[in-house]
Amino acid sequence: MRNFLFIILICASASSFSQTIKSKALKLKYTLADSWTANEFADPLNWDKGGNAMCKCSGVAFSKPDANGKYNVVVYAVPAGGLDSAKREFVGNLHFVNVEKIEKAVNENFSFERRRSNFVDVKTKAKSYNCMRYITKPKDGYSYIIYAWQENMNLLNSTSERELSKMINVIAPL
Repeated sequence: MRNFLFIILICASASSFSQTIKSKALKLKYTLADSWTANEFADPLNWDKGGNAMCKCSGVAFSKPDANGKYNVVVYAVPAGGLDSAKREFVGNLHFVNVEKIEKAVNENFSFERRRSNFVDVKTKAKSYNCMRYITKPKDGYSYIIYAWQENMNLLNSTSERELSKMINVIAPL
């Protein structure tokens, strides 16, 4: 009997670590991969309001500590017609440097337009972290802009891209 209770306790604690979070405000759901945390900043009625120091818009920021530099994934919810909004080209002081080369990418939940580039710190005007920007348009008409990067001045390598992709792949529309 004691072993049975111990197994139930282990299963209950394991399932709490992989809980799916449903954000009605952002019309997204996500399951945090191990060691990732989420910080949602959303106005449920107007995605161009609300926000935090990253953007005066609605979204969710994911992060994971790493010895080589913290991993970050930021998802901005985009209202209809807002894909060209200048404020969503920034993550705080970091401005995404747009490039012409577009890659098409698909996962289980989204079809993406992906661009690989870097950020520029608008305060110092210095080149900053390498970054990937995903623009998606799910079937229900809601759009999202996703930024993924590691706080490391080296180029994104296959290990860091794989870690960032794990988090992106668990984000889905509601």
